[in-house]
Amino acid sequence: MEIIYSLPYLALIIWLLPKVPFFKNSGLTPFTIRILFSLKAITGIGLILIYTYYYPTGSSDIFNYFKDGKVLHSALAHSPSDYFRMLLGINDQSPHLMYYYDQMSFWLKEFNYDMFNDNRTVIRFNAIVMLFSFKNIFVHTYIMNVLAITGLIGIYRFLTSTFKFNRVIVLISIALPPSLLFWGSGLLKEGIVLFALGILVFGLTQLSNNSKSIRPYITLSFALLIFSVSKFYVLLAISPAMISFFINKKVQKPLLIYSIVHLILYGSIFLLPIIDAFPNIPQIIANKQNDFINFVHSLSHVGSYIETPRLTSNILDFTWQGIRGFFVTLFRPHIFEAHNFAALPAAMENMLTIGLIAIIPFFRNKQIKTTYLFFGIAFTIILFALAGMTTTVLGALVRYKIPAQPFFYATLLMCINWNAILDKIGYKPNLTKIQAAVFTTSSS
Repeated sequence: MEIIYSLPYLALIIWLLPKVPFFKNSGLTPFTIRILFSLKAITGIGLILIYTYYYPTGSSDIFNYFKDGKVLHSALAHSPSDYFRMLLGINDQSPHLMYYYDQMSFWLKEFNYDMFNDNRTVIRFNAIVMLFSFKNIFVHTYIMNVLAITGLIGIYRFLTSTFKFNRVIVLISIALPPSLLFWGSGLLKEGIVLFALGILVFGLTQLSNNSKSIRPYITLSFALLIFSVSKFYVLLAISPAMISFFINKKVQKPLLIYSIVHLILYGSIFLLPIIDAFPNIPQIIANKQNDFINFVHSLSHVGSYIETPRLTSNILDFTWQGIRGFFVTLFRPHIFEAHNFAALPAAMENMLTIGLIAIIPFFRNKQIKTTYLFFGIAFTIILFALAGMTTTVLGALVRYKIPAQPFFYATLLMCINWNAILDKIGYKPNLTKIQAAVFTTSSS
């Protein structure tokens, strides 16, 4: 019955969403916005049902985050001051609050590496939404998908406006990659990360169009605030591409600029820790990977374990592990590793990726400006490398690479001459009516 009670919320969101100026000015019709959100909402519902009826109870993070949110929300009735302490993170280390923390699964982490515990962001999100959701998990999924689709539309506007990517290709890239759709539609961290990422690159679009306005700086500051309480490593992964992007606007030598910026920043993370004020990022990443391996080894059975060499902070080892990690993330899980329903979309997606890469030498798009490709390539390489070198479980690996997927697939698809392929097979589709239904005449 819970899903039935949630439908008025779903209907209200579907009706309101295209009326919001951010979506209204995206270049997508209200019909498209509603279909995109409905697709994500249905997938989010399906994810809940799969982990309710197909997998053992409590095997998904979705339910643990939701349960922990209930515990935090319960403090509002008993002690509003405790509720706001935990919600805002102000004096939330008081000993008496352990009464609540002991009831939670994800509030406390054994290893934090002096970084923010982003589990708490999802728990707090659930506690806030419970103020009007009647503790209906499907309503929480819809609200999380409002954040996720906002981020994806921000990425769409960035790629189509700033880089002039084909609108159809970008729409496919934000909507249809199986892992992005499946895991990016659940009540998980990924929705918040996609939101932060989309707002960030949309701020870059605003800054490119009008650097004298205060609006882009507000947008970027808001995105940085969200990243500070979520997966901060995604911001670190995209930062070199952002810096290169702005320098290249003045110099117009993309290969040189992107190479120099990335080499300088990569060298800096190994040299700067000599000064005590700077964190030792390679050592933090190595510690995280080693602790992940130890944790997995402590479990009785992990079906999707990846045998991974232990990482050190040595620059040569770090570089080699990064290269290995990139290819692990790019191609795994393969179809023979899809031992359960959740792994199947990722395996099919990787088969598709291999096929698309194989097509490029035969049908390369010679008209695309290479300047437009470097941003997505740079972000993808760094994020895929980080995910592959620190993650020893395929299920986690699939989720960690999601933020880069819209950029990766948009870049990959733009490298292919689709008109040449259609000519080869003798198919000339008339897309005029479809494009009129999907896209507006202009976007901003």
